[in-house]
Amino acid sequence: MTSSSPKQKPVGTPSSFIKKYLYMGVGFISLFFAYIGVITPGIPFTGFLIIAAWAFSKSSKKWHDYLYSHKLFGPFISNWESERVFPKKARTLMITSMYLSSLICWFSTKSIPITSIVVFIMIVVIIWTKRFPEQPVAIIL
Repeated sequence: MTSSSPKQKPVGTPSSFIKKYLYMGVGFISLFFAYIGVITPGIPFTGFLIIAAWAFSKSSKKWHDYLYSHKLFGPFISNWESERVFPKKARTLMITSMYLSSLICWFSTKSIPITSIVVFIMIVVIIWTKRFPEQPVAIIL
């Protein structure tokens, strides 16, 4: 009796080559927005950072290791991967920058619909982050 297993493409095929560079592109774009998010109010860096770590895990060990050893991003990603922790400091900074950005949006546009959409998206992101603990859960044996 022969076993029928699905045929897998060898690692060096053109499609895996293209996928690698697509993932790297997503990683670099996300990392770029993460850096922008650190210095710009209203753009939360955390989501972009998580996407960058995921994309680099599928494409480049060098850049994946870079993120984990980064002075600012490394601890956040490590905590996220191991415990799904969203630190209180990062959450507070994110909410503060979102609040300031919503004020900037209102005063620069004076548009209730635009400001409402921006605030709605921010509220959704805040609710999403509240699902995760602020520090690792201690296991008592």
